[in-house]
Amino acid sequence: ATFTDVTAAAFGSLPVISWADWGDYDNDEDMDLVIVEGHEGIWDAWYADSTEYWLFSHFRFGEDGVDSYTFETPGEDPTARFRFNAKIFNTMVFLGPNAVNPSPAASFVVLTDSLVGAPTFTPGVDVGLYCWRESAGGPWRVEVSGPAGTFGNFSAIIETVNPVQAPADSSLEEVVVAPASPRVYRNDGGVFTEQTGALGFTPSVNPRGIVWVDFDNDGDLDLHQTNAGTTDDVGEASLMWRNDGAVFTPLSGAAWAPGSPDHFTDGSVWADYDRDGDLDMYLAEGAGPLFFSAAPPSNLFRNDGANGNSLEITLNASGSGATPIGAKATCWVQGLPVHRRVRADSWEGFQGPLSLHFGLGAAASFDSLIVVWPDGERRFIPGGQNPTDTWVVGPASAEGFVGRVAPQPAFGRQTIALDVPAPGRVRVTVHDVTGRRVAVLADGRTARPGPWTLSWDGRDESGRRVPTGVYFLRGTGDVEFSRKAVRLR
Repeated sequence: ATFTDVTAAAFGSLPVISWADWGDYDNDEDMDLVIVEGHEGIWDAWYADSTEYWLFSHFRFGEDGVDSYTFETPGEDPTARFRFNAKIFNTMVFLGPNAVNPSPAASFVVLTDSLVGAPTFTPGVDVGLYCWRESAGGPWRVEVSGPAGTFGNFSAIIETVNPVQAPADSSLEEVVVAPASPRVYRNDGGVFTEQTGALGFTPSVNPRGIVWVDFDNDGDLDLHQTNAGTTDDVGEASLMWRNDGAVFTPLSGAAWAPGSPDHFTDGSVWADYDRDGDLDMYLAEGAGPLFFSAAPPSNLFRNDGANGNSLEITLNASGSGATPIGAKATCWVQGLPVHRRVRADSWEGFQGPLSLHFGLGAAASFDSLIVVWPDGERRFIPGGQNPTDTWVVGPASAEGFVGRVAPQPAFGRQTIALDVPAPGRVRVTVHDVTGRRVAVLADGRTARPGPWTLSWDGRDESGRRVPTGVYFLRGTGDVEFSRKAVRLR
């Protein structure tokens, strides 16, 4: 495979991104992109608890690239020791005037007067965690250094027998917070247009994860946004952005976005684990803003509140053995299409399930379902069915189908959806109850294989609005059908 970077051509410049997700939120068969911006600052914390003193520096170094900590141990405590969060960081830890690296097997270093004197390093240039004693029996100093604006991740614990005294000095840089909202880029045939403001999104303090999900089974993809909070804030609750068509409406609170606002929440994954038709959420939660408090468990939240019906399918390989990854399925519901694709990724980049979920809203069943595998093989499944379990869909011979005319009744434009399994001539005309032709929607042109949508504005061949009444759309040629259309004037 050959990959070409087209970021600049598609989007121009993008901010630092924490997470992104693909989804067809406007149901036009083009995959749209949503991103959340990464944190522009640094997360620093110190935390004293009895005989332990914790320090932490994570993500971006600040404006000068240096974070400093000063602490004291009570008297000559021979058992005071410096413990690292992971042995893999030992090569980046430097102790005392000789900048000694701890042994690769060591998980801690006893703090003694042999470490009096600062190592030689250039703060904000050299990368590492430096620890030394400023004078015999005096306070200890820790500096975390790295070029300004770069990424780093260091943490350590100082342990003593006696209670640790409060830091004598702490020149931690302030957390730099740049509130950001989800950014949505609508895909119109490969051309991306940002829709963030038009869709009504507002900023959060520290958004962390984002995922498209039809949580309410209405057929529209909503957005679940997880927030991380900061070390300075109590936390920030996650948000559910409900897709209401023209705008996304934020829904907050435990009923809509469960999980603790005090936790560092990485993201969420969704599946109908209990097979009740509602997508349930597994929320990945880490430690809270005080990073050294006990990390809460991740949580599974069962969705008992979706109002609509749903259909879920799992795809097998096509008849030629083509993978279902990349397959497209269109579920027609009350004459309108709902598009989904099997994606090659899930949260944190792992392969997601080969299943697709369709919200049916108030409809008791679907009109029809079409699956197209990446090799072009197609499968048509007629509607009128509402399975209570997941369907497993494999290859079969393709057939054409015709949806309903919608909306019914109508003052304005009505549409009808067709699926043509092979190239053929399609003629669609409109007739009144006497059989008289009043309009021509398709004049026998050759139709390409795939879905087609035709519309009628309620006017006859002379451009006049037709009277209130019942009319019939008739297909002849390679796709034959008759569908009723009710008009109001």
